[in-house]
Amino acid sequence: MLGFGLTGWAQTVQYTIRYNLTLSRYEVYAKPSFSQSQYNWGSSQITIVTPSSLTNVAFSVVSTAAGGWTDNSQVYDVFGSDFHGVGSTGLKVDLVADQEVLLFHFVLASGQCIPGLRLFINGTDPGSIAPGMNGGDFSNTMYSSGDILGSNNLYIANYANTGTVCTACNLQAPILSKL
Repeated sequence: MLGFGLTGWAQTVQYTIRYNLTLSRYEVYAKPSFSQSQYNWGSSQITIVTPSSLTNVAFSVVSTAAGGWTDNSQVYDVFGSDFHGVGSTGLKVDLVADQEVLLFHFVLASGQCIPGLRLFINGTDPGSIAPGMNGGDFSNTMYSSGDILGSNNLYIANYANTGTVCTACNLQAPILSKL
């Protein structure tokens, strides 16, 4: 039993979101700390935080890995932000340690890139009892499909979560010549 607990503890997943300029879409990735072929990805939630100025509609999500992802729950204009809880019941997925897996992507209703989208920060962003959250738990989670009681959340943190950027930074060094 102890070995199982340590193995489960060592397996963790981090999430990130970024805007893909080439494909004109937002993409959400997972980065596992472990490798496993056909891993039984279970019930999960990734919450996207947006400026409250966006249109109040659910995201139309396109799933690419770890099951069918859906914008299941939303709250709008809470402390200047909207919260979209995107969830999946899971599916088998090949994982490689420290390599990103694209879980899903979406475009905004306007079809434009709006800077500043980020992922929910567990323990920092408003909890379910905060005014306006309507009792909803928007915490990021990831469980193995074998964890039917939800006792071991494998999600540990976000990475590169400072807000999406809508421009490419194409710096060119000046050409130097010898006089």
